Amino acid sequence: MSTLAPEGPAHVVTGVELDAQGEVRRVRWYLADQRELARAAGAVPRPLSRESVVDTLEVVDKLLEAEAVVPLFPGYVGTSPMDQVVKVHVQPDGTELIEVDPSLPGRTLRDLPRL
Repeated sequence: MSTLAPEGPAHVVTGVELDAQGEVRRVRWYLADQRELARAAGAVPRPLSRESVVDTLEVVDKLLEAEAVVPLFPGYVGTSPMDQVVKVHVQPDGTELIEVDPSLPGRTLRDLPRL
């Protein structure tokens, strides 16, 4: 069951760069239609934009603007990318990090290909 309403575009994360502490520093992503993502079990959703690499801060900004961000894990056959969503996690020191919603079972962003 999808956690997002299938309307408008979603940012699809296809790769990550980690910092020395193992936290996500940058992501590679593109825009895709959420309706297509919801139906995309076993298929790569068609991009609406070119893939680009952005800093985590831009991902946080999109999430705070209530835009959908979802990971696209290699070999996700049988599931929809919309089954997992990326969320902002604020650390005790105020640092904002991104990660797949920990309340949902599955993989983490560290399971994506490296940039």
